[in-house]
Amino acid sequence: MAVDVEAFRQAGWERSSYLCMAALLAYEYFLQLGNEVEYFWLKRWSFGKCLFLWSRYYSLFYNAVNAFFFMQPHPSLEVCLTFFHAQNTCTAVQMITTHVILELRLYAMYGRSKKILLLLFALISCEATAMGVLFGVAKAGVIGTNNPYEGVFICADGDPLNGSHWIMFYWVAVCSIESCLLGLALYKAWEHRHRTQGGGLMRALTRDSVLYFIMIFWIYLANLVLWAKNRITLDELGTSYSLVISVILANRLMISVRSSYYQKETTSVTNLPSIAFNDFPRHTEPHFTTQVTLNEGAGIELDRFDAQHGF
Repeated sequence: MAVDVEAFRQAGWERSSYLCMAALLAYEYFLQLGNEVEYFWLKRWSFGKCLFLWSRYYSLFYNAVNAFFFMQPHPSLEVCLTFFHAQNTCTAVQMITTHVILELRLYAMYGRSKKILLLLFALISCEATAMGVLFGVAKAGVIGTNNPYEGVFICADGDPLNGSHWIMFYWVAVCSIESCLLGLALYKAWEHRHRTQGGGLMRALTRDSVLYFIMIFWIYLANLVLWAKNRITLDELGTSYSLVISVILANRLMISVRSSYYQKETTSVTNLPSIAFNDFPRHTEPHFTTQVTLNEGAGIELDRFDAQHGF
């Protein structure tokens, strides 16, 4: 039987990417298991704890399933079509979960502003609507197959061959949301670029958030380019990276904040000299109720910045 060698090689790249990313996520799970137990399982239940645990275990299971289906040597067409329907929904859920984590940080960075909360809610609503339309409404010409080229068997999907784009606009929506979130983080970083007092926690939040957005944005942009080119055995090449790297970085952001937050139990938090903590009895957990006031009358507060609000 004849085999399209180039397509066969590209299908191998896709398989390798999904397998490697699933392995990386499993490695990250065990690497951060101690922090997960210390900063989440042993703490009281809260929205932040539920969000983190959902993100960790949902993404671990979902990406393992992705790798399993892409590693199948001869998947049937029915299996591939069923898989792609499920993948679209599950990808949207994971992406929205990650963005909720990021938006909670921005909400805290902006002093729990109601205007920012409305803006972030509007962004997540627009993203969910766009994903629902792009994935939930049947599109003419969208390709889903188990045999994209002669002698090549792999679950593969792509936009219509007539030049129309549907799935590509999913990455346009994601990049647009990421750009808005990055802009908000950069604005806060610029606003506090000259602060020398009272900005330790704020600087840490802005630094971590900006680094996350800069790192993950290029992965999303690469996916957009791949889907714009619409080579069916390359379309999914970057998807596994976007799913795994984003969730690893988002979860680490939550671990980082909780690590600093709960250091109060064992240290004086000398690296945050501008934060004044209330004393608490030993049998209770610390509750971050102090406001952080920046110099020059900035009036920025991190009021009740605690685990209850997503951290």
